[in-house]
Amino acid sequence: MAADAEYETLRKELDQLRSDLGTLTQTLKGIATDEGSAAYDKVRQSAQKAQAQASQAIGAVGTEIGERPFTSMVTAFSIGLVIGMLFSHRS
Repeated sequence: MAADAEYETLRKELDQLRSDLGTLTQTLKGIATDEGSAAYDKVRQSAQKAQAQASQAIGAVGTEIGERPFTSMVTAFSIGLVIGMLFSHRS
């Protein structure tokens, strides 16, 4: 009969261990979800900031071209000429 009592005690302890592991698993899952959400929000905010900066830079370039069309055309031609010379295969 002592063996039955020990068996019952062991069974109860194993049930408690299963319960504790289930709780631990749920806690870890919650932590991982929270961390993932925080990382996603941070990346999304960074992307929005980069998009706003790019839009602002494009607007500034457009304004500059509108204010100085001839200078912009000469600059673009010169840059194209230099790039063409750099990549040409002339010996």
